[in-house]
Amino acid sequence: MAMLLAGVAMPAYAQERKPPQGDNSGVPDIVVTAERRETNQQTTPIAITALNAEALRANGVAVINDLAATVPNLTSTTGPQGSSDANFFIRGVGQFDFIVTNDPGVGVYVDGIYIGRTVGAMLDSGDIGRVEVLRGPQGTLFGRNTLGGAISVTSKAPDPSAFHVEGNATYGSRNRFEVDGAVNVPLGDDNALRLYGFYRAQDGFAKRAYDDVRFGATDRHGLRAALRLNPLSNVKVDIAADYSLDKSNPAPSVLRAIAPAPFFPAAAANDIQDPNNFYNVYGSNSPTANNRVWGVSGTIAVDLGGATLKSITAYRELKGFSTSDPDGTRFRLYDQLVDTNQSQFSQELQISGSLARDRLNYLLGGYFFRERAVQQLRLCFAPISNSTNVPNGPCNTWTQGNNQLTQSYAIFGQARYKFTNHLSLTLGGRYTWDTKDIISNQFFDFRPDAVGPGAVFGFGLPVALLGQRIVVPIVTNLPASRSFDQFTPKVGVEYQAGRTLLFASYTKGFRSGGFNGRLIAPQATVPSYNPDTNDAYELGFKTDLLDRHLRVNGTGFYQKYKGIQQTIADPAVQFRVANAGNAELYGFELEVTAAPTSRLNLNAALGYTHSKFVDVPLSVGPINGNKLPFSPEWTLALGADYKVDLGSYGKLTPHVDYRYQSRTYYTAFNLPLEQQAPYGLLGARITFADHSDHFTLAVYAQNLTDEKYYTFGQNALATQGVAYEYLGRPREFGVTAGFKF
Repeated sequence: MAMLLAGVAMPAYAQERKPPQGDNSGVPDIVVTAERRETNQQTTPIAITALNAEALRANGVAVINDLAATVPNLTSTTGPQGSSDANFFIRGVGQFDFIVTNDPGVGVYVDGIYIGRTVGAMLDSGDIGRVEVLRGPQGTLFGRNTLGGAISVTSKAPDPSAFHVEGNATYGSRNRFEVDGAVNVPLGDDNALRLYGFYRAQDGFAKRAYDDVRFGATDRHGLRAALRLNPLSNVKVDIAADYSLDKSNPAPSVLRAIAPAPFFPAAAANDIQDPNNFYNVYGSNSPTANNRVWGVSGTIAVDLGGATLKSITAYRELKGFSTSDPDGTRFRLYDQLVDTNQSQFSQELQISGSLARDRLNYLLGGYFFRERAVQQLRLCFAPISNSTNVPNGPCNTWTQGNNQLTQSYAIFGQARYKFTNHLSLTLGGRYTWDTKDIISNQFFDFRPDAVGPGAVFGFGLPVALLGQRIVVPIVTNLPASRSFDQFTPKVGVEYQAGRTLLFASYTKGFRSGGFNGRLIAPQATVPSYNPDTNDAYELGFKTDLLDRHLRVNGTGFYQKYKGIQQTIADPAVQFRVANAGNAELYGFELEVTAAPTSRLNLNAALGYTHSKFVDVPLSVGPINGNKLPFSPEWTLALGADYKVDLGSYGKLTPHVDYRYQSRTYYTAFNLPLEQQAPYGLLGARITFADHSDHFTLAVYAQNLTDEKYYTFGQNALATQGVAYEYLGRPREFGVTAGFKF
């Protein structure tokens, strides 16, 4: 599900300010909150792509992972568990592992609130008012784990001005059925309530060859309530609560290759994927996910007359359960179950304003974050020898438990001073203190009937007596604690001349270190790894030309990514996180929006990223000179809309988009069978709206050319004896009807 639909970068569709009165053509201005306050995108010196609800719908963005189809130098994956996880990479910086001892490299924020886990973070797009993708480190104003960038989501807010109701219903391929709707109720005196709900279901797109069980189905629903209060003329209070349950059947894996092993049934080789039957699968279990997420938040803003004081308080909980079958065979070679329970509390205080006759704009703040994450990984591997010819038979098990407490404190600030009406200087900084405490435990249940010692040693396990069941608690309640701190600065220079902005900046991103949550072999202490940092240098411009009928925004960057936290395959422990040296990253993004007439809109977004591992320790393996995972050299998005006036009947808007990415490697080793060849996805949509915009009817197509592609994979022939990949979604069609009053 990493790239469900091709798309385009459409900055002109974010929250808009229309062109001057009387001019219905041209590219609108865009309001963003990339600097934690409302600004015009064209005067904000950050590489941003922003999309509003209309653009998300036009591009088929059902969940935020689909943003990768619209934004240059952005990729995403559900990761090795194939669940409803949101793992983003920006300019080659990110994280694909789901384990709670690893932190993401791109932070996801909803209404200013950091989402601590990628598990269950595949947010539904139905009630999103705007999404901003901020490329490059955002360590000053956003902070936690934003060394690659940030995804900032703004929900639709209650509107005190009028009562209105809206809804949509979709039916499409594989019995896709979706409904969502919202009601907005004014409560008088600038108070309002907004209620939203959705339900989405779709049959799976892959079929198990021997019993026709479907894989890759969608089943999720959710609710959100938002209340806006204005108890005093200078006080605004926003209270929100949300709940969602995702019971989807994630994308399945397929076996690409298998190596002989003493505990592998010979028949498993028959389950290698047939390229002529791309969506035929053989998995021993149908992957499942059950992610229950809820949260409450309160934001209070007080206008102090030359400054604004803001408090953002939030509490969130996740209960996640997922299964996967990485080997993709009908035998239980490597079946995995993951149970995750996470809760987080965060508190942020900000004061912002202007001084010196508005020449100095500033924002100061403090932040606290506390997270408890408890996760159990259960790996079912190596069928018991007397059952090797029985699909779905009993197997050996390894269980790993991690109970981690994270506490983070930060103080931050940023100020911009205008020396002249054209020239300004930006200075910012954040100091972060992180502490992580963990209790790790492990349980191993091994039944080695007729299994040779080679298989035992291959997993780093103690030699067991053959012919009997051995239960070995390898590590029990092993504690560890580490603390990290870092200063992350920002320095920028901006020059504004008319409708053109030139900017240069230096920023730093930081991600604290952590623990290896997969022990496998006995350990005296829980192994840990150190922080990684990202120093970024940018040169950019933003300009509106031809009387605002052409917008061109571009950014060039050079980044020094140091101490890279990388999940690697290791024959001694299967998988671990290592500080895998450094990387040199450089490239650019170029976004063009043209509105030659009031009816025609054209969009193009081009991204280029050069990435290469350097200074890699010998203990990590032969990755020196390799490309970073999920860092395609080129990304390209193209799109076009044309509005056809049907007079009193309404209007018709055909839309077409195309997304291309060059070769993508899934891991640092860049091996065959764990990479995706270059490919492109074509999408289309035709929307009819009545003359009052009360009713809409749209016909859509996704992956119109039925491109066959993968979203993640690992060549673990040397460590696990298998190479596998997860399937991308095939072509689909559908129709959507909507109303708004």
